[in-house]
Amino acid sequence: MERYCRYDNFAWLYNQEWRTFGERIFPLLKDIAGEMLPDRAKVLDLCCGTGQLAKVLTDKGYEVTGIDGSREMLRYAKQNAPAAEFAAADARAFEFPPIYNAVFSTFNSLNHILKLGELLRTFKNVYKCLVSGGVFIFDLSTERHFKKHWKSHKEIKDIPDCFYAIHNDYNTEECLALFHCTIFRSKAGNWQRSDVTVQETFYPVADVKSSLKKAGFTDIRAHSFSRERGLQKSTRNSFQIFYYARKP
Repeated sequence: MERYCRYDNFAWLYNQEWRTFGERIFPLLKDIAGEMLPDRAKVLDLCCGTGQLAKVLTDKGYEVTGIDGSREMLRYAKQNAPAAEFAAADARAFEFPPIYNAVFSTFNSLNHILKLGELLRTFKNVYKCLVSGGVFIFDLSTERHFKKHWKSHKEIKDIPDCFYAIHNDYNTEECLALFHCTIFRSKAGNWQRSDVTVQETFYPVADVKSSLKKAGFTDIRAHSFSRERGLQKSTRNSFQIFYYARKP
């Protein structure tokens, strides 16, 4: 759990700037899940962040559990989605009983897992906690995204009581996407600085599908998504891929 402490300093800004994410992503998840997401289903929000998706899910009547490795992220999640349950847990090591109809992991959360073997362990943990016929839906950013949209992206923004700067980079040789964020936040008339650096990587579609099969999943599908065209079959030019897998 110690490795996730770096996300704690970022939790406040994450909660401020990406609070509408859950509302945007839920219709897409519902579309992919189809009839496999029954009313009042039990849903596990894997790497739930500050609970934006969990709030949308509980508002729509689903029974939600959220897990994340950052305790500060979870503190905000409990405020944002008080009807959900939350637990501090590592996606690569959690153990839950087979009670969930669906597991969602969104906002490229699993790109933060840097080794394929650890991603496979995560898939196995998800498989174990699903009921028979339960579905696992998650998104991953592709290498094309990191090369075209991520690399050398810079952003400076001034919001009430806060000023922050983001600088991204991508190391092609090591397949590592770097996210750097410097935050200046006003507290009691003083400006406090915090710096956050996190890493992500990409996984070829073939490796993701193979790992899902090894974990026991069937009916594996890969969808491409863009705001302009919506949900389509994934291609080598896709920037973001949504995966669907089902427990037999």
